[in-house]
Amino acid sequence: MIFYRISFGPYCKKDFIDLEEMIDNYLAALVRNGQIGKDYSIVPWQKQVTAYVKAIGLEADQLKSHSAYGKELFREIEKFFKRQPVWSCNEDLPPKQKAIWKNASFLYLFAPPFNQPSTPLYRGDNNDGIPLYRVPVTDYERENIYFWQKYYLDYDNIWMETGKLELNAYRMLADPQSELSKQGRELCLAIEKATGIPTYYYLMRFFGRKINDEIQRKCPDCHNSWEVERAHPQTRFCHFYFQCPNCRLVSHLSSGTVNLRYAKIGE
Repeated sequence: MIFYRISFGPYCKKDFIDLEEMIDNYLAALVRNGQIGKDYSIVPWQKQVTAYVKAIGLEADQLKSHSAYGKELFREIEKFFKRQPVWSCNEDLPPKQKAIWKNASFLYLFAPPFNQPSTPLYRGDNNDGIPLYRVPVTDYERENIYFWQKYYLDYDNIWMETGKLELNAYRMLADPQSELSKQGRELCLAIEKATGIPTYYYLMRFFGRKINDEIQRKCPDCHNSWEVERAHPQTRFCHFYFQCPNCRLVSHLSSGTVNLRYAKIGE
């Protein structure tokens, strides 16, 4: 993440409520386009309006990275203040290189629960996150990816923090035929069509079988062999144990939690 301060300009106190709504709409459009994280602050100080945001990657501040709706709101703000918003990096050592997707061997879609704000799209060869605003999908598809990520994290929180709803939430995360997975896999197809790079959907695997049975399980969609290598379960995330090129699915061994009753979920 890169911390930025956005200076919008001076304002009159009586106009602040309407002005705050305009800026909030603008920043929300940047969130849905994958440019900034959802946690931001709009601060009036000494008759100036400033916002503090966390950018997902380099060039998130540039107008070329905005969606069509974001550009429309940008022009409204520019017209009101009679100047463009000024982005200032609040970090001494911002990253010098931007993550790219063009030479990736494959991409995968996943929403890390403990890495917010973040992009849900990653390279499969080095695990670099690819900001959504750099991916040449439509604005509509990019916004759908944002909402898919939100729903994924909501289900993950339900699974981790509730009682009776835990199993249903886990099923949404681990079953390739769940509503959430189907939506995510459709988005993977849209990304692959736009980039020309194979794009996989990550299937969570928590409950599993004994190790000898676990490593021999088949792809839950086509039921063919999809084992990549006999890697240790604790290997780096992008080194998947299971990968099915036909179904565009990747997964790991279970976390070590042997539960034969629930292991069938996602199989």
